[in-house]
Amino acid sequence: MEARLKSAIFASIAGALLVAAVWATPAGAAEVYRWVDENGEVHYSESLPPDYKDSGFDVLNRQGIVTDEDQTLTPKPPPPKVPTKDEPQELPRDASGLPRPKALYSETELQQRMDNFLMLRYESEQEIVDAMNVEIKQLNYDRRLLEGSRASMNEAYRGQIRVAAERQRAGLPVEAATTHEVKKLRNALAANSGSLAGLRQREDSIREDFDKQLSRYRYLIETWSEESPDS
Repeated sequence: MEARLKSAIFASIAGALLVAAVWATPAGAAEVYRWVDENGEVHYSESLPPDYKDSGFDVLNRQGIVTDEDQTLTPKPPPPKVPTKDEPQELPRDASGLPRPKALYSETELQQRMDNFLMLRYESEQEIVDAMNVEIKQLNYDRRLLEGSRASMNEAYRGQIRVAAERQRAGLPVEAATTHEVKKLRNALAANSGSLAGLRQREDSIREDFDKQLSRYRYLIETWSEESPDS
């Protein structure tokens, strides 16, 4: 195996050197042929051996780019590996082509760990509700700040519009500074609206997450109560 690998490496290096030599030769030697002998070794030459003219070969130009490729020289990909009972299917590969790491826990074990954390974190349903309200209260604080800023920007925006309208009624052109300020305030108001919409989505997500925790907490309490020997 090692000897074959060394031979392949040597052939590759020799081919590269030959292609480099062709680049340095006059324009007459415009092509290099790449072919494979009966032993599976790759060769590069300026002409094909007589016995290989009817066989598959690739043609490379002076820049070393394949201009005519024989697909028969391309090794076929290995057949897909069929998983066995003792060797499960390989996990999907990531963008780098490397296999993804195997999960540390099964779905059942992961759910058990999440349940244990949930029961350790909260001692009652009310604590879950209180935790949700704390996060929503912080969102409401941020919302009030954004709404206050929006009110100020709306007032400034209307003021600039009045200035522009008064100049137009007087037959005067609207100053560039006024136009710039109107545009800037309009963009700021649009960004403010986007931030408020983001807060609403965040609140919906928080409520949904805590609702799931609350439902799971109730399920665990009921299940463990039924399994308790004192029940």
